[in-house]
Amino acid sequence: MTHQTASAPCIAVVGPANAGKTTLLHQLDCLLQRELKAFLVIPGNPDHGGRYVHYAPHQREALKSHVKGSWTESTASHIRDSIDCGRRNLELSFLDFGGKHDPANRSMLEKCSHYIVVSRLGDDSGGASWDALCRETGLERVAWVRSIGPEAGVEPFAAQAADGHWTGAFRYDAVAGDTVNDTALAVLSAELVKLRRAPDSIPYVDLHDVERWEEADIPDVRGRAAAIREMVERTGVVVLGGVAPVWAYLAGLRCALLADPEARVFFFDPKQPDRLVEIPARRTAGDFPPDMIEIRWTSLPNSAQLEFHLTTKDRFLSPATAKSLRHAPDFGVPPPGPVCLWGLSPTWIYGTYARWLLRAGVTRLGSFDAGLGRAVEVWAGG
Repeated sequence: MTHQTASAPCIAVVGPANAGKTTLLHQLDCLLQRELKAFLVIPGNPDHGGRYVHYAPHQREALKSHVKGSWTESTASHIRDSIDCGRRNLELSFLDFGGKHDPANRSMLEKCSHYIVVSRLGDDSGGASWDALCRETGLERVAWVRSIGPEAGVEPFAAQAADGHWTGAFRYDAVAGDTVNDTALAVLSAELVKLRRAPDSIPYVDLHDVERWEEADIPDVRGRAAAIREMVERTGVVVLGGVAPVWAYLAGLRCALLADPEARVFFFDPKQPDRLVEIPARRTAGDFPPDMIEIRWTSLPNSAQLEFHLTTKDRFLSPATAKSLRHAPDFGVPPPGPVCLWGLSPTWIYGTYARWLLRAGVTRLGSFDAGLGRAVEVWAGG
């Protein structure tokens, strides 16, 4: 497979704190998933809270201490590397930027190509400073949108201004499932789709689906089981990728291992320099990057939970972590009965420990889904 030389656009979403940037991105994300297969929202700060706040607001306080990080000397460098990887590997990417001005901002914005300003209706002063910084950095503005509340008396809209840029308004209080912004943001998403780079040939069995995955999809991996089995039986190798729940990846892994317990399984991660992360069949002794991840067992009423805790200050993992998975921390002897995997970690951490636990004799295994508020069982009795 050949990497394209032209970089995909990366659109920084900027503006003052609490202007509604993450809400806008969530809703654009949902719309763009119907048009694009290979795009990514890159966190531009170590908060990591946006996703669960939108899709599982009831988990906000429970998960806050596990996902919220703080800036370190290497955080900006990590974000810049993620932007580079996203622009190399995807059709389109976004940077969910923080709301505070900082000397490191320019170095991250320089990695982007376009920007969207978000400000509160009636208060463009904060947005103006971000607009100026982005223009100074050489980025091209896509739109300036204002966030509005139910009391504003303004309906969500999107329109092209005389200067060719887009403007609009959206409801900042929209939650997952709301359609109040759909008409306005559909116009903006259509403009964003025009910016995309022609995609590479997708190098994986694509788990992405427009409709939400259901637990009933697990046995046949939502119609993908035959393709997974065919690849494993023909080549001994399968790659899984796409926007999907963690447990959908575990379902694909389960299917591959049922076809061949020794199959080489890779998860596609566009934020990694090599894009493909191999899920090791066995743990081996060796050096694992220190102070990256800690695992621990906790007891639940009807099962045991293996928890992943990112121990880096900013909750980012270095690329060396993915390259050293076969040396990841040992989990000891698993307790009897069902096991649930839980924690803020990449899919390939989940895949690695799922594979090792199965090899260790665990027969009932699943992962916690924050949106559902419970575990989803992928393996049930073998």
